Amino acid sequence: MKKFFRNLFSGYFLIIFLLLIELVFFIFFQFFFEAVVEIVLNQINESGTTDTVKWIVSGTYLFLRTLAFFFSLIIFFKIINRHEDPEFKIPWIVGMLLLPFSFSILFLLFGNHGLKKSDRIVVDATRNAYNAHFKLNKLKEEEYEDELGRAVGTFRYISNTTELGVHKHNRVTYYKTGEEFFPDMLESLKKAKEFIFIEFFIITDGELWNQTKDILIQKAKEGVDVRIIYDDMGCSGTISARTPRILGKYGIKCFKFHPFKPILSGVYNNRDHRKIVIIDHQMAFTGGMNLADEYGNIIKRFGYWKDTMVKIEGSAMNNLIATFLQNYDLCAQSVSDYNKYLGYQYPRYDDEGFVMPFGDGPGGIDDALIGEQNYINILNYAKKRVFISTPYLVPTYQLLDAMRNAALRGVEVNLILPGIPDKKPIYAVAKSYFSWLIKSGINIYTYTPGFNHMKTILADDELAFVGTINFDFRSLVHHFECGTLLYKNHCMRDIRKDFDEMIAESQKVPSNFKLKLGTRWFCSIVKIITPLL
Repeated sequence: MKKFFRNLFSGYFLIIFLLLIELVFFIFFQFFFEAVVEIVLNQINESGTTDTVKWIVSGTYLFLRTLAFFFSLIIFFKIINRHEDPEFKIPWIVGMLLLPFSFSILFLLFGNHGLKKSDRIVVDATRNAYNAHFKLNKLKEEEYEDELGRAVGTFRYISNTTELGVHKHNRVTYYKTGEEFFPDMLESLKKAKEFIFIEFFIITDGELWNQTKDILIQKAKEGVDVRIIYDDMGCSGTISARTPRILGKYGIKCFKFHPFKPILSGVYNNRDHRKIVIIDHQMAFTGGMNLADEYGNIIKRFGYWKDTMVKIEGSAMNNLIATFLQNYDLCAQSVSDYNKYLGYQYPRYDDEGFVMPFGDGPGGIDDALIGEQNYINILNYAKKRVFISTPYLVPTYQLLDAMRNAALRGVEVNLILPGIPDKKPIYAVAKSYFSWLIKSGINIYTYTPGFNHMKTILADDELAFVGTINFDFRSLVHHFECGTLLYKNHCMRDIRKDFDEMIAESQKVPSNFKLKLGTRWFCSIVKIITPLL
């Protein structure tokens, strides 16, 4: 029963549940209002009321209907003229044609992919705070153009949209499992002397969180500046709602990101899906893992849990520091002293590769869908082969088409999905794309040991991305995400080896794959509302 309610009030299901409640309310209100007016008019006719009263009632009703019509018309043209992907417009347009007034109200509440005005003010202030530092980095990028070769456009795109820098002479360590990552993270936390920044989508009570919490409390007692952000909806039912207050007693600054309120708004659809751990200026961790026991395979959920992280040592840490502080400042509604953290002189490591961590977010922060375009740029870069790992496959059409185009121009495209899914309805939607992708020449594999939560892409064994961004609308459009773009680093060999080992343990989807008729109908209905979720 506890598991049922935890799933019911998890991110996806809670949003769908609230959206349905609001939709039902407005549909009921629209039909109830019209029914009441009709009853009133009938009673007036039967009672022999004067023509003046009839005219007032009828005129008022006509005025309200006309007002609602023009209101819906304005919203309709607003939807048509928005500068965004047509996929996001279609569900609203269909709804407007069926129930204009109801969907007009819903659009005002949920049509916003961005931030509240107060949050945008903070974001603008934070960008101004770190811009001066990264503008100096822009000068270095010109020196790197020849070395980056064909990858220069991929890095330049991230630089121009996030205003962060590309870095060289950093050391990158790749962790292919939670069993490798968490012991290193815990030992590293114990060595902190100045500050610890932690940001996770999910933190779950258990062995890993208890160990981490004990270390953080001890470090706070030693005078270390400890800051934590976690997503309120992501952690619904996984840790105590009093966690910020409990940790605050020890001097730890802890915030829930976008605390859930019983107000239906698109703002609360924008969750913090990032995973970042920063320790002094010594190292930073980022990737796909949350702070929960299943990620370290201490407990079993959906078979073996596969995920990846990277550790970054060197100047590229500044990108993650700026990314973390921006969300922290959103929570605290303040602006941190960025110069205090970004002015550090990092050592140079012998790795000649390039490293560029970055954050992605809703329209209020970045007008572009950075995560989506980053994946498309990597797919377009590939000439020989691409490996893609994602737990969810509900992509935008542009991303789906980029995968298909890569395969059609002769690139070997290998896509790895979970063998045991965590959300069966969403996995059914993913399967609806299989036949179309396979016909294009894409190899699709399901990771037999269990749930593949890894969000990693590798092109031609030299350009890679390790991060939090799934191939679905929630990650690509609504969530705050992060990740690291890598080029010709030593860890490329480890990433390629990991993909080879995964494919060896996976089952290839046959070329004659077909969905059952009922599942096809279900997927066709779900896809209508997918862009809104």
